[in-house]
Amino acid sequence: MKKQAENKEVKVINFMKYRYVFLTISFCIIAFGLIYGFVTGFKFDIDFKGGTKIETDLNQEFSNTDIENIVNEVIGSKPLVQTMSGGNSSVSITTDVISEQQVDEIVQALKEKYPNMSDPSTRNIQPSYGKDLVESAVVAVVVSVILILIYIAIRFKVLGLNAAITAIIALIHDSLFIIAIYGIFKLPINSSFVAVILTIIGYSINDTIIIYDRIRENRKKVSRSSNLLDTINYSISQTITRTIYTSLTTVVAIGIVYVFALTNNQQVLKEFSLPLIIGILVGTYSSIFIATSLWNLLENITKKFKDRKKEKNNKSKNKKKIIKEI
Repeated sequence: MKKQAENKEVKVINFMKYRYVFLTISFCIIAFGLIYGFVTGFKFDIDFKGGTKIETDLNQEFSNTDIENIVNEVIGSKPLVQTMSGGNSSVSITTDVISEQQVDEIVQALKEKYPNMSDPSTRNIQPSYGKDLVESAVVAVVVSVILILIYIAIRFKVLGLNAAITAIIALIHDSLFIIAIYGIFKLPINSSFVAVILTIIGYSINDTIIIYDRIRENRKKVSRSSNLLDTINYSISQTITRTIYTSLTTVVAIGIVYVFALTNNQQVLKEFSLPLIIGILVGTYSSIFIATSLWNLLENITKKFKDRKKEKNNKSKNKKKIIKEI
């Protein structure tokens, strides 16, 4: 009676009906983004490939385009121009690695355009910094994945190790999806990129755990022999409203940050907030459609394997029994 009451309250949607369609869409987007990124080149920022950064206070309002043109005339390529915190007149200019002579020429050209400019500070960032950053990020991700794997395997004994494996695959899916987005739209890969990936992993696994937890509860209430797809659909339907509201609330908050960064030309905030918005939406999508679809697929494969093994053992026992009777 209790189960019937719950069914009346929850409108069950057949999310798993198009599970293979969603898996195919994800695979195509990730494959296209990665291939396109490798062929055309990912946009690695100074944090990874090294470069020169010039910071100064121009003591007057400025146009990013004007500064880009000034630097372009000296080094033959456009720099990354960012407004620094602390006022609208402070600017950060990032270029590829350039010589001291070119730095002096850029500073001289800036002083001609902005005579009240303060003395600039210049620093060179070596590519080794990017290497250390990548290594630290990889270690952080690997440790996070291992801890998540252990937690889910212990927490969801009813769902088995398959739940942990598919949750990790879903996180890999989210990370590759974001990397594909960076490759397609040529977003700069820098320290913000690392922060975005780690944030998305934490957010996505939270959504996945909520859905898995509901599947675990519903699977305890019914026989394991009941239709697994029905259990998954019912569990997602129970949590879908909460998941969407939570995601939308977060997206709206980060969207406000992005609008602020856009209107105030805060490049660092733009580079962080935009991919984070995409990542949260992707993480929500993967928790609902990818993680559960993969878990169902792996469960079916495991069940078939166990059934074949059981059938083989039964045949072996029957064969031995017949031999004994003879």
